[in-house]
Amino acid sequence: MRIMIAGGGTGGHITPALAISEELRRRDPLLELIWVGRAGGLEERMCRSAEITFRGLPIEGWSRKRSPCMVITALKLVWSMLQCYLWIRRFQPRAVIGVGGYASLPLVRTAQQMGVPTYIHEQNRRMGLANRLCAVKARTIFLSYPDTIGEYPQEKAIITGNPVRRAFLDPPSREEARNRLELDPDCPVILVCGGSQGAKTLNRAMENLLRSQQAPSAQYLWMCGQADVASARETARVSPLPVRVFSFIDDMPAACAASDIVVSRAGASSTAELAVLGKPSVLVPYPHAADNHQELNAQAFAEAGAAVLIPDAECNAARLGSVLRALLDEPDRLAAMSEAARGLAHPLAAETIVEHIISDVSDNANR
Repeated sequence: MRIMIAGGGTGGHITPALAISEELRRRDPLLELIWVGRAGGLEERMCRSAEITFRGLPIEGWSRKRSPCMVITALKLVWSMLQCYLWIRRFQPRAVIGVGGYASLPLVRTAQQMGVPTYIHEQNRRMGLANRLCAVKARTIFLSYPDTIGEYPQEKAIITGNPVRRAFLDPPSREEARNRLELDPDCPVILVCGGSQGAKTLNRAMENLLRSQQAPSAQYLWMCGQADVASARETARVSPLPVRVFSFIDDMPAACAASDIVVSRAGASSTAELAVLGKPSVLVPYPHAADNHQELNAQAFAEAGAAVLIPDAECNAARLGSVLRALLDEPDRLAAMSEAARGLAHPLAAETIVEHIISDVSDNANR
């Protein structure tokens, strides 16, 4: 079978697409797969690592404010759609899967105009602009939340949850993960991660907290992003507590498995991974995310009792330290948060999506 996947820009779009790709390959060893995304973006590097054929576009995100740059962005969109037309004609895919973000729009819209069956997945609680534009002509809309906000044909929607990579479905044991990361097996572990690029708010709060006398007694795994790694390492050097600093953590399933609490942004992939792992979390939504989708993701976890939500503007050393101390002092609450997180998990999301697409494409071919 020949399939094209479109999307990228952030890990929140890339991770579900990787999970779907893994499941497609597992089902069909002869699968021919092409991923279309932004040239030079994170998705290109991830495809190279996963040995997925990649095609890059000069696409850019659409500004929400009027600007002369919108003309250039529009021209790049037109050029990208023309390029997608040529790729689709040459490759002849049986289906096109869009995972949202501006990088998915040219391929999905072009495929719809050419009569190729399209399927879209929305990771967030609020449907993004690209998916809203493609929803009417999509054959199926896969949703992560039953109360997804946005206009889309309800009759086409299926609640699947957000796919996660198989490594998160079968993580190492807590003991094995701590041994792998050379951590004390008996001391609490707090993982702090602000996404692949780090998060300034989290990093500043952590620097001030670890340099003070108020930091909860624990071991810290701190993924701070490349820009802040030097400052974070200096903080770790002077901190009285054991702190391991990473610009990026490659083995995130092991880091999460080793942790008692995860402090994180509230991107769709991050929250989905926390759910399948059953990890209590402190979520600090990125306030400038498109359509404020991270705030809505975090609210869903907080309302379920799986997380504590700290608004970005209130995330400082004092507030973060107070929340972490309270959680570490209440093991029963942590256990309840863990169960609540698992209650939000959809471990079979990728399987459900791929099963539906294969069945639908087969039925359509036999008509």
